[in-house]
Amino acid sequence: MEDVKTIIQEIVSSGGKIQTYAAKVISVNIEENSNHDNPEEAYSVNVVRSDGAQIDNVRLKASIQDKEQGVICVPKLNSWVFISIIETTETRAFISQYSEIDKIFLRIKNDENSKFFEVQTDVNSTSLLFKQVVEETGDDGQQEASLKNITSLVFDGEQKDVAIKFWNDEGEKVIHQTTVAHDKVETEFINNDDDIILQRTTIDASKVAVDFQIEENETKGYSALIDKENILFKNTTKNIELEMTNKFKVEAGGKNLKLELESLIDEVSKIVVLQGTSPNVGMLNTIKGNIGQILK
Repeated sequence: MEDVKTIIQEIVSSGGKIQTYAAKVISVNIEENSNHDNPEEAYSVNVVRSDGAQIDNVRLKASIQDKEQGVICVPKLNSWVFISIIETTETRAFISQYSEIDKIFLRIKNDENSKFFEVQTDVNSTSLLFKQVVEETGDDGQQEASLKNITSLVFDGEQKDVAIKFWNDEGEKVIHQTTVAHDKVETEFINNDDDIILQRTTIDASKVAVDFQIEENETKGYSALIDKENILFKNTTKNIELEMTNKFKVEAGGKNLKLELESLIDEVSKIVVLQGTSPNVGMLNTIKGNIGQILK
């Protein structure tokens, strides 16, 4: 193998140029005409070399327009990088080394190009996204490949939680999501047609709450709440409520079972029988007291 001195001499004698420079990142570009679903995923950067020359559209990947596989590192603004020249053309360059990184994309496809997996991470969060590659016929009659969301997993360092989401068959709407935080777990099932939450379950250290059919954050159907001191079942549509603490509370249609039983006993106590045996008022009052210890 030739030594370094010989290699350098060959480069000088052949008129070769230095292919790598130190440069400072002055902007991160967004390609508006990108083929990506999200144009912010198609990156290039503008840099200023240490000698003052500016080079625009330095690549962060082999092609800044395609959804190819690979690792994409986005440098921090104003950080220093090494840029390497492509085929001795100084206006075409890529970043070969980084000093600081803002975020990273990792994209992987399967052999059949039918599944797509992406990892995106920065200092605040990490997301894992699974997509399906679907062939569709465009307006011009040509077959076009599109990516449809299947499921995702997001670790959020700022919110201190982990979120799992599932999309509908079209990959457009979230129909189920579960969020796990340090103080609670919340699960939602969402109607695909009108975005109404069909069911929400919230669990924390003090309670378990389940709500069915929620419109504008107001429960329109059944709800259940279990905490340290109380168990509550409600049907807001039919105005039914069952509560259990140290006593039972039963209500339906705006009527309270305890009050209705007490009214019945009061009315029976008023009965006066001229012949035969009158109601035992003392016993009725005892029963009324017993009901008061069971119901509220």
